[in-house]
Amino acid sequence: MADNNNNYNNIQQLAVDEKQITLDEWLINLLRNKLQKMSIAVGKTGKPFVLYRNTIEEASSFVEEEVSTVNEKYAIVQVFTHGGFIQPIFHQQYVFTIDEFPAWLMKRSRDLLSQCLESIDEEMLFTS
Repeated sequence: MADNNNNYNNIQQLAVDEKQITLDEWLINLLRNKLQKMSIAVGKTGKPFVLYRNTIEEASSFVEEEVSTVNEKYAIVQVFTHGGFIQPIFHQQYVFTIDEFPAWLMKRSRDLLSQCLESIDEEMLFTS
């Protein structure tokens, strides 16, 4: 009897995992499609669009933050420090194709992926 319950629980978990994978793939594709549209819009203005800003550390005289932008061809993630008497210092920079970025972001943080979707939706709403 214990083996039957164990098998039933494994089947239920598999079904949940398959649904989760499908949801993740849907979110990745949704962001990819929106990024492609945004990159076209950015190409017309020539001005990169900020997908998200994430404060990593904040003190009274400086801020270290991660900023992600999209331009005509790439999604760029930069970690830098600025503020006070500190000249802006770039610590890291990652460059992704529009197709690569959503999967990387999903692995990293669903919250940041949600921020990207919201930012794009708000921008599209204002420019429509």
